[in-house]
Amino acid sequence: MFLLPLLPLLLLFPSASSFGTSPQKKCIIKICHNKDCCKKGGGDKLLSTFRDLVPFHNTQLDIQSTGCLSQCGKGPNICVVGKNGGDEKIYYNVKDALDASAVLDVATPEIEYPIELLVAASNIHQAEHTASPAKKEELMTVVITDLSKNSKNSYALFHALTIRADARLDTNNIDGAIDDARLAAEIFPTEGKVWRILASAEEQRGSFDSAIVALGELARADPSFATKARNEIERLSS
Repeated sequence: MFLLPLLPLLLLFPSASSFGTSPQKKCIIKICHNKDCCKKGGGDKLLSTFRDLVPFHNTQLDIQSTGCLSQCGKGPNICVVGKNGGDEKIYYNVKDALDASAVLDVATPEIEYPIELLVAASNIHQAEHTASPAKKEELMTVVITDLSKNSKNSYALFHALTIRADARLDTNNIDGAIDDARLAAEIFPTEGKVWRILASAEEQRGSFDSAIVALGELARADPSFATKARNEIERLSS
């Protein structure tokens, strides 16, 4: 288990919500996607942080997005729903990988979270708050090297490869971006972002047929981009 830092009292003593629950086999972590929490580092970024920390073979935990959990001034906020209709508890001010790991240790003590995933999640969090593509690539290269040894199929490795691919695209390292994006797509082919990066990189290299294939995968992975992907395919085909 992780060695945890001291957390604010509101995190150590979560408040129980009044909402009812239906029985389910998994513990559920719901990440608030209200705009106030998103501005403070919640939303998709915090959801990805939780996913970075969870072993690939996990079958006991589900991580989801949710609407406003109230107490916006204390955000980013999350809700933990216990197994088999357990109580719902709100955790406040969950802002980074250390806070997220503390919640996981309290909510799911039966799951062993590898320390390398905590280190990776912390570095990924730092990279996402770094403007320099070169610094992002440097941080993610360390993560990718470490995780390639013991956690080859982790979401954290996928996430690091995606960030490095994007950073390499920004520095015109097109071949490197394509290599990273392809590796990431092998781990999680259902994630739309990696296909967007790959399509862009393939187009910049002049490989229009490969870009069209990537756009087709994007449409399948993320239907919300289906129309845009179709328009891009028509543009590249003309």
